[in-house]
Amino acid sequence: MDRSLSLLANGAHVSEYLYYEFRAVDRPLTHREIRELRALSTRAEITATSFVNTYEWGDFKGDPNILMEKYFDAFVYTANGCVFQLVLRLPRRELDMKDVSAYCVGESLHIRKTKNFTILEFISEGEGRDWEDSERWMDSLIPLRADLMRGDLRALYLGWLFCLQNQELSPHATEPPVPAGLAKLTAPLQSLAHFLGIDGELIEAAAERSHNLSAAIPSRAKLAAWIAAMPEVDKNSLLLGMAEDNDSRSRIDLLRRFNQYRLPPMPRAEGEDSQPRTVSQIMAVAQALTAQRIRREAERKTAEQEKQEQARTAARVQYLGKLAGREAQIWEQVDALAQTKQPNNYDRALSHILDLRDLAARRGQQVHFDSALERLRKNHHAKPTFLRRLSDANL
Repeated sequence: MDRSLSLLANGAHVSEYLYYEFRAVDRPLTHREIRELRALSTRAEITATSFVNTYEWGDFKGDPNILMEKYFDAFVYTANGCVFQLVLRLPRRELDMKDVSAYCVGESLHIRKTKNFTILEFISEGEGRDWEDSERWMDSLIPLRADLMRGDLRALYLGWLFCLQNQELSPHATEPPVPAGLAKLTAPLQSLAHFLGIDGELIEAAAERSHNLSAAIPSRAKLAAWIAAMPEVDKNSLLLGMAEDNDSRSRIDLLRRFNQYRLPPMPRAEGEDSQPRTVSQIMAVAQALTAQRIRREAERKTAEQEKQEQARTAARVQYLGKLAGREAQIWEQVDALAQTKQPNNYDRALSHILDLRDLAARRGQQVHFDSALERLRKNHHAKPTFLRRLSDANL
């Protein structure tokens, strides 16, 4: 049994918050199948297309491996904000195993085959996240299944990239084919990156070798010309599939073939290295991008601090300007506050004195300030607490 799903089947996460959600896409569950699932759990929410359950004590009695093989096309599992797992089941004819296997070389992304299906498993284990992250993932991730069936392998590349991030690959291992569109991920792909916890700089580094995607929807004229040139046997096979299918799988298959026809391997840009990058090369680019981001953030923070300091200085200058010509009146207020012998009034008096000091410094009247301060000290020489406040403020 695979390492990831064996964690579930063996009840490795007991007495934690566990979330299970299965989804059927290609066909609804039969009444018999719903009864079989109900026998596994009396408290699960079960419909013709889904099975959802949570546990805070105990664990699920069923085997997710078996449920994925028999009933469902997608599965999301989270455990205590530490384990995040996505499993997708696709018809075997929808994926070229030779191409897909190049991405599934680590522990965090692996592939297995049954008689009729290919099952992909993404798993992230690590530090706990907020428990709010444990649910509501299925709707944002399940479109990846249809994307894979259309031939969009970006989800697999992200899974391989996560294996790289987890240091599951040799530094000298080379990357698999880089799909187009990594620089502009769709919402489901962004959700997958967040679900697994892939570093943004690592994705950015990988995207340096990724070409832009062509238009997603082919024109009617181009489709017509391609279909007209298609061998008769292929046309008959596609028409038969459409007649037998109750869903859009045949249309997906048709568009995937068309995309393979119209999107041959992209030529290398002038000066671009023709050799696939190694794990260590991609990591070096990601580390450089991280260093750039940290430097930019530090520069931004410094600039913001300087801006705030300039604003405070300008406000201080404006405030002191309003005090000019009122020095004698303020010294009288200071004297009156000191006479009260109240600590809070000492604080107010000290604040006024600091204003007078700064104003004197700006106007070149330091001698006048020193003389007035000395008179204040003599007038209140019997108040040691007040004098100590002045000394603590270096006055």
